Order: sequence, then C-alpha cells, then structure tokens
Amino acid sequence: MEDDQIDRGALRKLLALLGNDPAELEDLLSDYYQDAPDLAQRIVDSAARGDVEALRIASHSLKSNARDFGALRLSDLCADLEKECRAGSPRDPQQAAQAIRLAEETARQALSEIEISGLSAESGD
Repeated sequence: MEDDQIDRGALRKLLALLGNDPAELEDLLSDYYQDAPDLAQRIVDSAARGDVEALRIASHSLKSNARDFGALRLSDLCADLEKECRAGSPRDPQQAAQAIRLAEETARQALSEIEISGLSAESGD
C-alpha cells in the first residue's frame, strides 16, 4: 500500500536531516499521526461552514506536513484546495474536503506500515 501513497525518498531526506536517528523520526511521525486527522477534520468542518479562510489555513498546514512525510497525493489535494481558496472561490469545497479526509486516512495507514529503522539502509527510489 505505502509504495503508491508515500514517497520514501522524502522520508529518507527527513531521516538524514534528523541525523539518521529513527527514534527522532518516529517521534515526529507520532506528532503527525495526532495532528493530521485533526487538520483533515478542520478542513471538513470549514468546508461545511463555508469558511474559506479557515479552509485555506488548514489546507496549507496539512499540505506542508504531508509533503514532509512523503504523502504526496494528500499534499497535492491540499495544495489544490489552498490555491482555490486563495482565489476566493473553491469549486466544491465539501467534495475536496472529503477527498482530503480519505487521502489523509490512507496516507496515515501507509506511513504506519513503513519500517522506519530500515529506511536509512534502503537505496534511492
């Protein structure tokens, strides 16, 4: 599952920035596992309320976090919604929010299946 959802190269880069310390990356992932569902729910709630500014901010935050951990599909969906919000009129914010929520769940599951301690030993993608 994770091969389609997660860019392992991004995880390896992050691991290298952390001094190749898998425990540090695990700590960051733990924070992500806690924060990402909350951000996705904030996106869903903001879309339901029609709050474009809150939608933009939450999309931006989740986009950045997702990209850092290699969840590129999720990051791209958030980037698209953020761009539409910046333009002032997202086309179908509720549909986009639901797609983001589902992509977040899928990415979080895929990340949880990756053996972090083995990342530094892997060759490039």
